[in-house]
Amino acid sequence: MNTKKELSEAEMSHMSSDQLAKYVFEHHGCGGCHTMGANGKLGYTERGKQVGKGFIGCISLLTSMNLIAQVEPANRTPEEKKKAVKFSEFGCTTCHQITPGKLGLTSYGAKLKSFHMACTDVEKILSRQSQN
Repeated sequence: MNTKKELSEAEMSHMSSDQLAKYVFEHHGCGGCHTMGANGKLGYTERGKQVGKGFIGCISLLTSMNLIAQVEPANRTPEEKKKAVKFSEFGCTTCHQITPGKLGLTSYGAKLKSFHMACTDVEKILSRQSQN
């Protein structure tokens, strides 16, 4: 389940990239919507199938948030506000921080980045594992 225990830098340093990707997937919200899929793609849980209807995808959402973060919350369109809610709801704010004018990283996100573990890396590593 989604226990959101943040690893320390020391704990991260003792993990392989495969172990770290699996930890992020299992503890930071990914598993609520995704399954470890096959053929280089993550699959979907029943919840993921439901919330995914009409959804642009995690990486596209992050790209959108880079632009949305530059707009004051009061000036955002209804669509931008909806995306900002999804961004938080899906656990993205564990690592990504929206500050006025930009999208940055939380201290935890910065630690993961220092271990080359971006969202896209988690997906690539887990998809690669599921092909083996």
